[in-house]
Amino acid sequence: MMDTVLDMSVVEELLSFADDGDPELVLDLIQMFLDDGPTKVRAVVEGVQTGDFDRAERAAHSLKGSSGNLGAKVLSQICELLQVASRLKRPTEAQMLVPQLQTNYDAAEAALRSLQAKYQQQG
Repeated sequence: MMDTVLDMSVVEELLSFADDGDPELVLDLIQMFLDDGPTKVRAVVEGVQTGDFDRAERAAHSLKGSSGNLGAKVLSQICELLQVASRLKRPTEAQMLVPQLQTNYDAAEAALRSLQAKYQQQG
Protein backbone atom coordinates (compact mmCIF):
# COMPACT_ATOMS: atom_id res chain seq x y z
CA MET A 1 0.00 0.00 0.00
CA MET A 2 2.75 2.41 1.05
CA ASP A 3 4.64 1.90 -2.21
CA THR A 4 1.66 2.89 -4.34
CA VAL A 5 1.31 6.17 -2.43
CA LEU A 6 4.98 6.83 -1.64
CA ASP A 7 7.91 5.81 -3.78
CA MET A 8 10.19 4.65 -0.96
CA SER A 9 13.25 4.75 -3.22
CA VAL A 10 12.93 8.56 -3.16
CA VAL A 11 12.82 8.57 0.65
CA GLU A 12 15.76 6.14 0.83
CA GLU A 13 17.75 8.41 -1.47
CA LEU A 14 17.08 11.35 0.87
CA LEU A 15 18.25 9.21 3.80
CA SER A 16 21.42 8.30 1.92
CA PHE A 17 22.41 12.00 1.82
CA ALA A 18 22.29 12.21 5.61
CA ASP A 19 25.12 11.25 7.94
CA ASP A 20 24.61 7.65 9.08
CA GLY A 21 21.13 7.65 7.53
CA ASP A 22 19.97 10.21 10.11
CA PRO A 23 16.29 10.79 9.26
CA GLU A 24 16.31 14.44 10.39
CA LEU A 25 16.19 15.86 6.85
CA VAL A 26 13.33 13.54 5.90
CA LEU A 27 11.48 14.37 9.13
CA ASP A 28 11.90 18.11 8.41
CA LEU A 29 10.57 17.71 4.86
CA ILE A 30 7.63 15.62 6.09
CA GLN A 31 6.80 18.20 8.77
CA MET A 32 6.89 21.05 6.24
CA PHE A 33 4.65 19.05 3.92
CA LEU A 34 2.17 18.32 6.72
CA ASP A 35 2.20 21.97 7.89
CA ASP A 36 1.77 23.53 4.45
CA GLY A 37 -0.16 20.84 2.59
CA PRO A 38 -3.71 21.61 3.75
CA THR A 39 -3.23 25.32 2.98
CA LYS A 40 -1.91 24.51 -0.49
CA VAL A 41 -4.76 22.09 -1.21
CA ARG A 42 -7.29 24.72 -0.05
CA ALA A 43 -5.63 27.35 -2.27
CA VAL A 44 -5.89 25.06 -5.31
CA VAL A 45 -9.52 24.16 -4.59
CA GLU A 46 -10.60 27.76 -3.90
CA GLY A 47 -8.63 29.03 -6.89
CA VAL A 48 -10.36 26.55 -9.17
CA GLN A 49 -13.80 27.26 -7.67
CA THR A 50 -13.48 31.05 -7.91
CA GLY A 51 -11.64 31.12 -11.24
CA ASP A 52 -8.45 32.49 -9.64
CA PHE A 53 -6.24 30.32 -11.80
CA ASP A 54 -3.01 32.12 -10.88
CA ARG A 55 -3.56 31.20 -7.25
CA ALA A 56 -4.46 27.60 -8.15
CA GLU A 57 -1.42 27.28 -10.41
CA ARG A 58 1.01 28.63 -7.80
CA ALA A 59 -0.32 26.35 -5.06
CA ALA A 60 -0.38 23.30 -7.36
CA HIS A 61 3.20 24.03 -8.44
CA SER A 62 4.38 24.31 -4.84
CA LEU A 63 2.59 21.13 -3.76
CA LYS A 64 3.91 19.28 -6.82
CA GLY A 65 7.46 20.11 -5.67
CA SER A 66 7.05 19.18 -2.03
CA SER A 67 5.16 15.96 -2.76
CA GLY A 68 7.64 15.01 -5.49
CA ASN A 69 10.56 15.52 -3.10
CA LEU A 70 9.03 12.98 -0.72
CA GLY A 71 8.13 10.44 -3.40
CA ALA A 72 4.36 11.03 -3.30
CA LYS A 73 4.32 10.47 -7.02
CA VAL A 74 0.58 10.18 -7.71
CA LEU A 75 -0.13 13.37 -5.77
CA SER A 76 2.71 15.09 -7.60
CA GLN A 77 1.30 14.01 -10.99
CA ILE A 78 -2.18 15.29 -10.12
CA CYS A 79 -0.65 18.60 -9.01
CA GLU A 80 1.11 18.82 -12.35
CA LEU A 81 -2.15 18.20 -14.24
CA LEU A 82 -3.85 20.86 -12.11
CA GLN A 83 -1.00 23.26 -12.72
CA VAL A 84 -1.35 22.82 -16.49
CA ALA A 85 -5.18 23.02 -16.41
CA SER A 86 -4.92 26.23 -14.38
CA ARG A 87 -2.27 27.76 -16.63
CA LEU A 88 -4.41 27.00 -19.70
CA LYS A 89 -7.51 28.20 -17.80
CA ARG A 90 -9.51 25.01 -18.29
CA PRO A 91 -12.07 25.12 -15.46
CA THR A 92 -13.85 21.85 -16.33
CA GLU A 93 -10.60 19.89 -16.40
CA ALA A 94 -9.40 21.53 -13.17
CA GLN A 95 -12.71 20.84 -11.39
CA MET A 96 -12.55 17.17 -12.39
CA LEU A 97 -9.09 16.91 -10.83
CA VAL A 98 -10.04 18.51 -7.49
CA PRO A 99 -11.59 15.36 -5.90
CA GLN A 100 -8.51 13.36 -6.97
CA LEU A 101 -6.29 16.02 -5.42
CA GLN A 102 -8.10 15.73 -2.09
CA THR A 103 -8.17 11.91 -2.07
CA ASN A 104 -4.50 11.60 -2.99
CA TYR A 105 -3.42 14.34 -0.61
CA ASP A 106 -5.18 12.50 2.23
CA ALA A 107 -3.48 9.23 1.22
CA ALA A 108 -0.04 10.89 1.04
CA GLU A 109 -0.59 12.65 4.35
CA ALA A 110 -1.51 9.36 6.06
CA ALA A 111 1.49 7.55 4.55
CA LEU A 112 3.86 10.35 5.56
CA ARG A 113 2.47 10.46 9.10
CA SER A 114 3.17 6.75 9.54
CA LEU A 115 6.67 7.22 8.08
CA GLN A 116 7.24 10.14 10.46
CA ALA A 117 6.21 7.98 13.43
CA LYS A 118 8.54 5.20 12.28
CA TYR A 119 11.56 7.52 11.96
CA GLN A 120 10.85 9.33 15.22
CA GLN A 121 10.95 6.00 17.05
CA GLN A 122 14.37 5.28 15.52
CA GLY A 123 15.72 8.65 16.63
